[in-house]
Amino acid sequence: MTGPGRGAEPAPEGRLPAEPGACPDDDWRGLVVDSSPDGVLLVDDGVIAFVNPTMERMSGWAREDLVGRPVETLVPEDLRPRHEALRREYGVTPRERPMGDGLWLRLRRADGERVRVEIALAPVDVSGRVMTLATVRDVSARWEAQEELFRLAWLLDLVPDSVIVVDLATSRVQHANRAATDLLGYSEDELVGMPTATLWPEEATTTSTGTGPFPRDLLTDRQDLREVLLRTRAGNVVECEVHGTVVDGPTGGRVLVNVVRDVGERLALERRLRESEESLRAAFEQAPVGIAITRVDDDGRRTFVRTNRALEEMFGYPAGALEGLDTTVLVPAESRSRAAAGTATSKEARGRTITRRYVRRDGCALWAEVRAIELALPAEEGSLFLVHAVDVTSRVHGETRARKQAQITACIADVAQAALARRPETVVLEHVAAGARDVLEGDAGAVLLAGADGATGHRWGATAGDLTDALAASDDAELAGVLLGLAPDEAVVLPALPPGVPPQFARLVGPMVLAPFGQAGSPPNGAVLACRAPTGPAFTEEDAERLARLATQSQVAVHLARARADQQRLALLEERQRIARELHDTVIQDVIAVGMQISADVDAETDAERQERDLDKVSRLESATRNLRRAVFELRGTSRRSQTATEVTDIVAEASRMLGHFPSVTFSGPVDALPEAVADDLVAVLREALANTARHADATRSAVSLAVTDDSVTLTVDDDGVGLPGAPQVGYGLDYIGERARRHGGQVVLGPGPVVGTRLVWTCPLTDRRDDE
Repeated sequence: MTGPGRGAEPAPEGRLPAEPGACPDDDWRGLVVDSSPDGVLLVDDGVIAFVNPTMERMSGWAREDLVGRPVETLVPEDLRPRHEALRREYGVTPRERPMGDGLWLRLRRADGERVRVEIALAPVDVSGRVMTLATVRDVSARWEAQEELFRLAWLLDLVPDSVIVVDLATSRVQHANRAATDLLGYSEDELVGMPTATLWPEEATTTSTGTGPFPRDLLTDRQDLREVLLRTRAGNVVECEVHGTVVDGPTGGRVLVNVVRDVGERLALERRLRESEESLRAAFEQAPVGIAITRVDDDGRRTFVRTNRALEEMFGYPAGALEGLDTTVLVPAESRSRAAAGTATSKEARGRTITRRYVRRDGCALWAEVRAIELALPAEEGSLFLVHAVDVTSRVHGETRARKQAQITACIADVAQAALARRPETVVLEHVAAGARDVLEGDAGAVLLAGADGATGHRWGATAGDLTDALAASDDAELAGVLLGLAPDEAVVLPALPPGVPPQFARLVGPMVLAPFGQAGSPPNGAVLACRAPTGPAFTEEDAERLARLATQSQVAVHLARARADQQRLALLEERQRIARELHDTVIQDVIAVGMQISADVDAETDAERQERDLDKVSRLESATRNLRRAVFELRGTSRRSQTATEVTDIVAEASRMLGHFPSVTFSGPVDALPEAVADDLVAVLREALANTARHADATRSAVSLAVTDDSVTLTVDDDGVGLPGAPQVGYGLDYIGERARRHGGQVVLGPGPVVGTRLVWTCPLTDRRDDE
């Protein structure tokens, strides 16, 4: 539909140009073109110069509507840019292009419908002008037929059985699906056109059914299944069942559709059963796994026809004792009703391996993998099945242990997550109780907490399940004490509750297992338990081991959470200490400096009223200083000191900056063994005494002495300063120091030093304090 033009003028519109020298009356060429069954176009430089009637019918356009229009009028809009490029390329090197060269093209009709076409192109010289002659053929019907064949072939490839279509006229393979190529070992191209005799093994030519795998007596419509032999490409002989059906072919003629199924394994089994019953019996009896032949009656009842020794030993029965019995004799009593109901749908389990719980003759549980295969053997009634049974009790128990361990791990993760998320300890223990109940498949779980003194104060930390009702009807402390006494060191299994348990609790709780939780002296500690109803099965030693692992690992998570909380509290205390140091080292010192400056100004002031106001300011500053010191003391007093001597030394070092010298320090007696309350007040008094020395004494030397005896503690602070005035001023803070002595039954004495200066003696008894405690 493309082509260039050059040289001469085009022919009149709608007329086929005559060749030079042709007779005007010689119009046979136009008649030939008009009578062509294919559409004909003459294109001059991309413009339609001529169309025949067939092209008009094919395109739906009238000749006068097409002539003079671009040839792209007949091309779908989305393909026009590509067509224009191809047309220009063809105009550079015009050449013949035959029809059917593999290109599937589309023609746009006047109504917009697309038609699949094939187009042949050839350059022609018309009156010295090169034009393009395009022959267009409608192939939509052929395309639809091929698409139908493609769909049919695709559907046949989905069939699991082999399908071979044979042309009855030629006895050659017309089509084979994918299953057939897999069965025979030939590719589809190799099979198509192959004579069917190629698939006949030599022994098949002597059979009574005919001469080959597709004998003439099978070539009837809806023929029953027949056993035949086929030879594969590798030369192997395959035993098959063939169902042949004669149908009309899609392109005419009669074809035979053969559905072929490989039945070699089944036929081999049948032959072995028929040919060597004694060999089968020996293999049956000597098999290392349990084997049985069972019969399923029409009413669904399944009975043993024959059992081998391995199966009888597996279930603890003597030889031949199972034959004739119902198969439900091996099913636990609680599952027999479901097993009987399940026989109606037993076909769904055929050919599949299933794992079920069974019971031995002695009542012990047994897990087995069972696979049933229906036998194609004649039976008096019902169907026969070959059953294989393998004892997998050890494997199932191992899987159960792994699943339980996974449950324990998940429970520990929940406990740890709750603990690290700062959930209340009660909530954390509830996770432990719920885990004990779930891991051991009990009716309830609980955590018992021991009292602080190890003898009283026992209580229930958390419960999960129906145990809450039992606790509500009993004395918590009494019951908790009895149960805690049962598992002091290791996990213990209780098939029944021991004496001493409250009757109202015993009526609700049966088998129980307990495991220790934590260690004495390291709270929280106690026991974790799981229990079942009085009619429930007893726990095992494996259950006790699982509960012990759960209790141990849960305790680690709880202690980790407590350690983390302690660490956070320690961080808070350290922050309070830092704030106290900042207040003491900066704010208090600044306030003291301001007070000292005002005090110095008071001495030089001559105005009595102003001097009185300044002294009042000094008094208020000293009061503010005491309040700040008290706040610092409260901040520091929230943390427990480890060594009083170290803290005294630190205070003396801090005061050395205000004093201008480093006081001497002496200790005697068990200084670090002071009661905490006494040590707190002693440190506060020492701070105040050294601060007073720095403000008022103008000392060059000072000394601190701390003496501790069995009966008292004495703090002495000496300096070589100016000594005491006639009446001590408020700034000395005697009320503050005396208050901290009196609260412990002690006293404070302030007087002259041994030689010069001032001595402060702060004394508190220790005997009375201990009596109070």
